[in-house]
Amino acid sequence: LKSSGTFQSPSLNSSDKADCLWQIHVTNNFRIALTFDSGCQNEYIEIYDGPPKSSPLLGRICSSSPRMYTSSSNFMSVRFYSDRYSSGSFRAQIPISFPVPVSE
Repeated sequence: LKSSGTFQSPSLNSSDKADCLWQIHVTNNFRIALTFDSGCQNEYIEIYDGPPKSSPLLGRICSSSPRMYTSSSNFMSVRFYSDRYSSGSFRAQIPISFPVPVSE
């Protein structure tokens, strides 16, 4: 990813299940800022500060309140889980990637 972009949950029927993973990389020495436009109902979204399972969980959300998550490095993962009774969806925006501040 060069500077900005969007991604969204797949189109699901009410009987579909989903377990999706997005891995976002930007140029070295840059960080990622991520916001969600839409919330969810019978599903959740997990945001990791790097690779899933080995990185800190920045948040687990299921609401329509927009919130920004910022990575500490140039890598972030987003996991979307939906059970078969789901009718919601989400769209995420990566409005910017910006340089990591130089340590003094």
